[in-house]
Amino acid sequence: MISMIAVLSWPVVVFWLFASRPPAAAVTAAILGAYLLLPGNFSIELPAVPSLNKDSIPALAAVLAAATMARPMPHKALAPDMVLPGLWPRSRVVRILFIMMLAGAVATVLTNGDALRYGSTILPALRPYDAASFLGTTLFTLLPFLLARKYLAHPDAQRTLLVGLVVAGVLYSLPALYEVRFSPQLSRNIYGYFPHDWKQHIRAGGFRPVVFLHHGLWLAIFFCGSFLAALALWRSSPGKDRMRWLAASGWLFMTLVLAKGVGALGIGLLLGAMILFLPVRLQVIGAAVLAATLLVFPMLRGADLVPTDTALTLAEGINSDRAASLRYRFDNEDILLDKANHRPAFGWGGWGRNRVFDAEGRDLSVTDGYWVIVIGTQGWIGYLAQFGLLLIPMIFLGLRWKQLALTPATAGLTMALTANMIDLIPNATLTPVTWLLAGALAGRLELGRVADPAGQPGPAEPVRRSAYTRQTRRHPAQAAALRQEAAACP
Repeated sequence: MISMIAVLSWPVVVFWLFASRPPAAAVTAAILGAYLLLPGNFSIELPAVPSLNKDSIPALAAVLAAATMARPMPHKALAPDMVLPGLWPRSRVVRILFIMMLAGAVATVLTNGDALRYGSTILPALRPYDAASFLGTTLFTLLPFLLARKYLAHPDAQRTLLVGLVVAGVLYSLPALYEVRFSPQLSRNIYGYFPHDWKQHIRAGGFRPVVFLHHGLWLAIFFCGSFLAALALWRSSPGKDRMRWLAASGWLFMTLVLAKGVGALGIGLLLGAMILFLPVRLQVIGAAVLAATLLVFPMLRGADLVPTDTALTLAEGINSDRAASLRYRFDNEDILLDKANHRPAFGWGGWGRNRVFDAEGRDLSVTDGYWVIVIGTQGWIGYLAQFGLLLIPMIFLGLRWKQLALTPATAGLTMALTANMIDLIPNATLTPVTWLLAGALAGRLELGRVADPAGQPGPAEPVRRSAYTRQTRRHPAQAAALRQEAAACP
């Protein structure tokens, strides 16, 4: 009952946000707050309609509220280009990927009209009737992307998103630290359920927190993104604000360590070092290189070009249990990729049809990495469309950083999204927040170069002057004499 009330009441919160806050803040709070606070054990199931749950209901409510109530605060006008026109992207590449994703969902249904039988296990065929549900699920998934592309494209709006990530991370650290000390019980005590396997949340002689998310790994990668956002704000803020963001960075890093997510901690250290030591342009270019690598990773993995043996050797040197777990993961990826290659274009669809069974109907596979799940269920068309929407905007931002005059806020979002995308290799931590970050970056790419308050385009990089130019600026009298002498010469 409490779960139902919480989920069904959230649209009221969303409409209040859009009525009382600027659009950028309203979108950020509506999607981020729902992801962190609402339970995952309640959904409304209707015929031919995707599940209405903590992910889809807030996004639908935000679209409706934005269409009817989004406006600037009464005392404050929105900056120019703060809101992009329309909900449908204008970028040709993004449109193509959208169409691929929607058409691929329908094609997956149409190419899986056969039931699968493995001993006593029978997996149902997909009917044309299911196409509406698959198409609706895809559209619901993309709503945070579309909202962010429209309302979070401007650098000022992207700074609002960064601030939202940090504030949410600091506030969420309080229940997380409570669960570190007293065990992950908040979801059970408040909503009456535990979202995953309890044994997986006993780590290193203590507990791995979950709060209201799907798993402790989801919580750890969220804290990783919040930590990176705080570092980005620290690098770009002056005066007292700089010290506040530095304190928030330290607090969030401590929480990330205590969250006991080894992978998220490693990602945070790597990308945090990039924020600390690299200028904005190199942060964006570095994120673009990592994005391109992640996009082709499944192809390299399928072609045996990923050094899995080296990874196993390194893991064995650290911990034999970790090495065994990694080997098990690699073995599962191999058999799942082998089955995916039997229907490479559009995949096997849902209902567990992408999994591997023996002749007696026993499930032999474990699906961890999101990339292998997408390839198995939606095929390579679905993978390229979905991961293209998530990664290609970052690649293009890296290619066009000079023309776009990117700000530290955009660089901070690329770091936060890169962290989540790296985590999708071993885990399935794709969330509405991931789509929110990707949509903001796609909108920034579409927005183009942003004018400064005086109406002039901001410089992409500090102007580089030669030694002679600097010398004449230091000695204006000498420079004037040189100019007069040059004018007097025939």
